[in-house]
Amino acid sequence: MKLSDQTKGLSGAPLEQLSLEDESLSGYRRFWEQAATLDAVRAIADQETPESFEVSGETDAMDVWKLLPNRDAVVLEIGCGMGRVMQHLAGLYREVHGIDISSEMVSRGRRRLAHLPNVHFHQGNGYDLDPFADESFDLVLSAFAFQHMPKTVAYNYFLETRRVLRPGGLFAFQVPNLLRGAHFAEFNHFAQPWFVEHPYPMSFWTPAEVFYLLSKAGLWAESLDEEMVVLARKGESPGAAAEQFLRSVESELAGLKSSGRIAKLERQAAELERQLDRFRRQPLIRVALAGRRAIRRVAGPRDRTT
Repeated sequence: MKLSDQTKGLSGAPLEQLSLEDESLSGYRRFWEQAATLDAVRAIADQETPESFEVSGETDAMDVWKLLPNRDAVVLEIGCGMGRVMQHLAGLYREVHGIDISSEMVSRGRRRLAHLPNVHFHQGNGYDLDPFADESFDLVLSAFAFQHMPKTVAYNYFLETRRVLRPGGLFAFQVPNLLRGAHFAEFNHFAQPWFVEHPYPMSFWTPAEVFYLLSKAGLWAESLDEEMVVLARKGESPGAAAEQFLRSVESELAGLKSSGRIAKLERQAAELERQLDRFRRQPLIRVALAGRRAIRRVAGPRDRTT
């Protein structure tokens, strides 16, 4: 593509006119505050009407219930928006908490769900879960929030999720799979010229990235499907899926080394070191180096800086 090429597939919606001004936390906060003000419903989910928005989270809530059918559980949603899913979780769990970077989303959510006493909205800073104590939740979920932040920030949320989960607690989330055809088409859409001048906060993941960053955060993936719906658990040791992934990574690294590519680089580095050592041992070079050291000792620190 050339920068002068026409971008295809734009909807003309007001949200497309928004741009991420910079990649600081305040930049992301401004973007989502503007998005909430322009079109809070479509900023959260691609719904045609406010009525369809109201019922759209029911399926997601029932999927969560299948993971943890425990009415005494306490649940947290990261990137909760106005509570699209939380309103349907309220009748299933003892407490439902949500955190969002946008104060506008949080304010609207509190007004919408004020009639649900076990639903609680929290204003977040877009980086951590500071409002919550260690081991506070039985399950943490995030529907489509991590795709809208840098992977470094998403990784910190993984670390924070481990902190706030109780032992054995569950972590369920979804991100777009770069290796899947439909999701790659979305990636290709955002690669077009319009989004150079109007950058949209959108990240695409691979399964290996998800497995690896979860494991580094001390969370062990138990399942991951083609749609990149992920279920992980806080535990002291990896489960079967995580162990299989870690073994595959070790096998891949071993394959690289056995293929000769890494070994070749190591041999080249060793040969360069040997050549440099032979060069230093040549009589004229040894005399020159010795003379240079002697001059530096006589000159002293002050002259060496001039």
